[in-house]
Amino acid sequence: MEKFSLSEQVVVEIARSFKHEDDFVTQAVSISGLVALALAQRLYAPNIHLVGLAKGGSALLHDVSFTFPVDFGMDSTPPQFVESVIGMSEIFDYVVKGKWCILMQPAQVDQFGNANTLLAGDKRKPTRAFIGPRGLPCNTVNAPVTYYLVNNHSPKVFKEKVDFVCGVGYGQAREDGLVKWGAVSRVFSNLGVFNFDEKTHRMRIKSIHQGVTAQQVIDNTGFQLVVPDNLSVTMPPTEEELSLLRTHIDPLGLIKMDFPAG
Repeated sequence: MEKFSLSEQVVVEIARSFKHEDDFVTQAVSISGLVALALAQRLYAPNIHLVGLAKGGSALLHDVSFTFPVDFGMDSTPPQFVESVIGMSEIFDYVVKGKWCILMQPAQVDQFGNANTLLAGDKRKPTRAFIGPRGLPCNTVNAPVTYYLVNNHSPKVFKEKVDFVCGVGYGQAREDGLVKWGAVSRVFSNLGVFNFDEKTHRMRIKSIHQGVTAQQVIDNTGFQLVVPDNLSVTMPPTEEELSLLRTHIDPLGLIKMDFPAG
C-alpha cells in the first residue's frame, strides 16, 4: 500500500462522502476543503459546483475541476473557473429545494452538532471574533447535506456547549418536528470521522485515522463521545485517489498547510 499523509487521508474521506446526485456546495474556503471538492468532482460527484459569494449580493458558480494553486477570493476568481453568476433569490431557491450542500469549518462544535462560527467567550464581551454566522442558520435547517471540517481536533473546538449557536444541531426543535433538515451528518477532523447516534443524537466515532488511538480522540474532546464496541479505522486512500491528488489537483501538496504538525 502506498504511503500517504494525514492531510491526504482527511481530504480523501471528505471527497468520498459526496454522491453522484449532489449539486452545489458552499463552504468557508480552505485549501483542504477545495481540494476535497475537486477530488469528489472527478470521482464521486460529477455535477458538483462550488458556490462563492461575490460583491453586490450575487454568487458565482465555480467549476471545481481545477489544479492548485488557484486564487479564490471576492471577485478574484480566475474567469475560466466561473460558470455563471446567480442572484440571492436563486440562491435561496436552491437552498429550500434541497440542492445545497454545506462544507464548513466551525470554530466550535458540541456533542449534538450545534456549531459556532461567531465568537468565543461571553457574547456580551467575547474574547475572540470569528467569521460570523454567514449562511449557517438557514443552511442547517434546509440543506440535504451538512459536513463540518476541523483541522485541529481539541477540547477548545469540540466543546460540551458552544458559546453561540450559529448552526442548528440536534435538539428539541428537531424532536418536535419543527426542524426537519440540515443537521450535520458527519464531522471530519485530523483525528477521525464522526457521525451521530440514531437514538441519543450524541456525536459518535465513525472511524479513527491510521496511527490515531481512541484514547487520543477521547482526550482531545471536551465531551463524552459515543464509542462503538468495534472501532473502525478510516479506509486508506487508493492509488487512484492519491494519483489524482498528487498529479492533477494538488501537485504542490498545499493541503498540508491546513493541518498542524505532530
